[in-house]
Amino acid sequence: MRIDLDRPIRVFACDIDGCLAAVDHAPYDLERLHAIAELNRASAGDPTVPALTFVTGRPHGYVDAFMQALEVRLPASFENGAGLAVRQPYRAWLSPTVERGRSLIADVERVLGERGDVFVQLGKVASLSVFPTDPAWPVPELTETLRGVLEGHGLPLDVDPSTGCVNLLLRGTDKATGLLELCAVVDVDADEVAGIGDAVGDLPWLRRCGVSFAPTNALAEVRAAVTHAVDLPDVAATLAAYEALVAANRAHDGQG
Repeated sequence: MRIDLDRPIRVFACDIDGCLAAVDHAPYDLERLHAIAELNRASAGDPTVPALTFVTGRPHGYVDAFMQALEVRLPASFENGAGLAVRQPYRAWLSPTVERGRSLIADVERVLGERGDVFVQLGKVASLSVFPTDPAWPVPELTETLRGVLEGHGLPLDVDPSTGCVNLLLRGTDKATGLLELCAVVDVDADEVAGIGDAVGDLPWLRRCGVSFAPTNALAEVRAAVTHAVDLPDVAATLAAYEALVAANRAHDGQG
């Protein structure tokens, strides 16, 4: 995979599910995750290696574990742009918009809890990931059902379908706002960031990146929108993209 850069890429931002972790809670590919961690470790002393971070819908506790495993030094955006987390010094915080909207999230969770056909992922504090009790229920149909529930109860949340669930987000908060907050904290421009994602909710932030990738398991519209559709699945695609970014940075700097 060849990448031609107008300017070096300083940060590689990854979605987790479908990009670092395979879908359907399959076992982690520890060998490739180790290779990604080694590249990220090298970024501390080699400016041609982009530093790793995450832009993900996963809750803070899960993201914190991945940050430790892959030695992520940069802040990471969690829960669909709801907040940022850092490892050292250990800290996590929510955006002011999210802090103000947490009571609305609690109201929606109560309404959904009265139904028997869905359940929400535990551990989230500022958004909801809604799964069907019957795994055969297609996500597009679940999406329309949830839109109707929200409208019927006058609950103003954005509906963001993913690959295996539907995310309910506070309006004005998504992965794109999380990316921009991350860029502001790290002091990089969005076009100095490369991103990889697989779901519709990844499109707004991937379109802001200087370089973007999608694995073979990504939705067709995501693969059509990114700058590089990788012919490998999940973490294999992420490792290949990371290696290609290093090669592109070195070619840009005349080291290739």
